[in-house]
Amino acid sequence: MFVSRCVSFASLSLVLGLVGCDRQPLDPLEASSVGPNGLRAPSGTDAKPSTSSTIDITWTDNSPPNEAGFRIERSATSGGPWATAGTVDPNVTSFSDGGRTSEQQGCYRVFAFKRNGGDSSPSNTDCTTPPAAASNLTATALDHQSVDVAWKDNSSVEDAYELQRATAQAGPYDVIATLPANTISYHNTGLTTNTTYWYRVRATKDAGFGDFSNVASATPFLTPPKAPSGTDTKPYYGVAIDITWLDNATNEDGFRVERSIDAGVTWITALTVGPNVTTVRDYDFQTAEQPVCYRVIAFNAPGDSPPSNVDCTAQPAAPSDLTGTGASGPAIDLSWKDNSALEDGFEVERFGSGVIATLPANTTSYRDAGVSPDVTYTYVVRATKDGGSSPNSNSVQVVVATVPPAAPSGADAYPGSSTVASVTWIDNGTNEAGFRVERSSDGGASWVAAGTSGIDQSWFYDFERPSEQPLCYRVIAFNNAGDSPPSNMDCTTLPAAPTNLVATPVESGTIELTWTDNSGVEDGSDVEKLINYCDYDGCYSYWASIATLGPNATSYRDTGLSPGEFATYFVQALKDGGSSDQSNQASATAP
Repeated sequence: MFVSRCVSFASLSLVLGLVGCDRQPLDPLEASSVGPNGLRAPSGTDAKPSTSSTIDITWTDNSPPNEAGFRIERSATSGGPWATAGTVDPNVTSFSDGGRTSEQQGCYRVFAFKRNGGDSSPSNTDCTTPPAAASNLTATALDHQSVDVAWKDNSSVEDAYELQRATAQAGPYDVIATLPANTISYHNTGLTTNTTYWYRVRATKDAGFGDFSNVASATPFLTPPKAPSGTDTKPYYGVAIDITWLDNATNEDGFRVERSIDAGVTWITALTVGPNVTTVRDYDFQTAEQPVCYRVIAFNAPGDSPPSNVDCTAQPAAPSDLTGTGASGPAIDLSWKDNSALEDGFEVERFGSGVIATLPANTTSYRDAGVSPDVTYTYVVRATKDGGSSPNSNSVQVVVATVPPAAPSGADAYPGSSTVASVTWIDNGTNEAGFRVERSSDGGASWVAAGTSGIDQSWFYDFERPSEQPLCYRVIAFNNAGDSPPSNMDCTTLPAAPTNLVATPVESGTIELTWTDNSGVEDGSDVEKLINYCDYDGCYSYWASIATLGPNATSYRDTGLSPGEFATYFVQALKDGGSSDQSNQASATAP
């Protein structure tokens, strides 16, 4: 297509005799938007609702200053028929088409026109539909910090809903949520207690809006918290009851845990904990075989929640008298006494391996076939109840031996007191079931069993022995395969205790001690004094040795005391690294 671009200047023509005129090809896009009268068509026509009965149309003016105005045409469909919706002055690029019906589509196009007649080509066509306003908006306070907002969705064309909120009915309103089409409710959280909130909602379409709904208000208020649920109780190794629950509230100040020992007839407060806590341990209830029930109540300033469900449990009595015996296979046979009438079952624990068996109620024995020969195993058993357990039974160590154990060595006997002999030794075995300590009162000519100690236990106390009489000891390790050779023999004599200790002030800063020596076998005597010590944490007293004397000593002077210092003493006989009973105590004040 060609268009004449001619310029005629009379004065220039007269002088130069020239008329400027040429024909140049026009850009195809430019040509397509130019009407017969040379007006360029508007472009970028955009239609969007501003209310449920108004559509706003905007466009780009491509013909200034040639147009006399713009004519906006409307149709129910993009294909017509078209009717004039209105006209606007030149250079105006927007128009509001009121009186529209919500939920009905409106399509628009725009023409530029001249005063002497003639239009541009039409702009692009753009369609939209004003959405119907939502209605029946309600706002309901649920608790101290949340409100539920609900409304009726009256539109089938909306793109979304815009929810607004204010703290005064007149506003200003802020958008708090943009919600998908067909939404009819919203849960608004994080609000301030005792503050009134106002809400309104409108449908959106094509970046425009329908009318606002009615407004509604609600005031979050503090209410008693919701009741906890899922309360569960179980015993904790005989020393406490564990209680857990679900926290269903968001406004509690804490929880009150209540206990009943009469199946829920009467309740007392067992524990009180803070907000958001969901587990406690009640150490104040340790009675074995006594059923106990718990419930939990949430509380805040307005009041208490209803109580949670009630859950009951009991502390089962611990098993006792656990014994173990090696058997062929190899295997270890365990047996125990069942002391509970309400356990759910038993757990057998092997140290280092954890629980190796879970057994039914009333079981009193178990065979562990998963053992190796010549390895020492330690076991405990406990009763179970409601997912918890009793205290452990006594522990027992057992070995299935294929050979007798190695002999102990380094046996050492010494006085633990005037009537107790202490014996220690070196354990050289790895497969003993225990140790047998033997005693001789005739220098080793004959032996009797003094007692036994367990696996890996390398000490023994022989009680109620006579003082001043020689005693000899040896140690033999044993297992199911037999006895070890005996250890070395070691002898001692338990010295008789000194008596009649007297403390006498004798001169400045000196106290003299005298006593009766009742032993003919002691290696010496030990003088002990009560020391009083104070620091920033307080004052303490302890006994300290102030002198070690030779055999047959019956007196001692404690010098260097401060005048007026009060001192207390006792004396004991020494033998083979041990000692006799203590003498009586005696006190005096230094002059």
